[in-house]
Amino acid sequence: MRVGLLEDDVAIQEMLLLVLQDEGYEVVNFPGADACLVALGITVPQQDPVTVDLMIIDWRLNESMNGTDVIQQIRSQAHLQQLPIILTTAAAFSDTEALQDLHVSFMEKPFSVDDMIALIKQLTHS
Repeated sequence: MRVGLLEDDVAIQEMLLLVLQDEGYEVVNFPGADACLVALGITVPQQDPVTVDLMIIDWRLNESMNGTDVIQQIRSQAHLQQLPIILTTAAAFSDTEALQDLHVSFMEKPFSVDDMIALIKQLTHS
């Protein structure tokens, strides 16, 4: 199974990369929101876009868009509307209604890696 990772905190990114790979997942690490949307074939059509079975997206990205903006772009694509997505953040996040509308699971930082793996397994039925 291939997991897409969009996380701008290098320490968390590296930790998730190691844990997910140790669990047997192939991880596609996206360096930023724009690169993620291009690689998935959303903002620039690709002949062979990157495919993932689940996305982990940080809400606060050090870019012009946040994780919710990225998710909205992903959900605008018919073939990605059912893609399991986990939104992570250490910030206070109160707009849980928006998450329900986007069909997103939420995980507050700091989270345990066991909880993250359990959620991934739940969302992917693996």
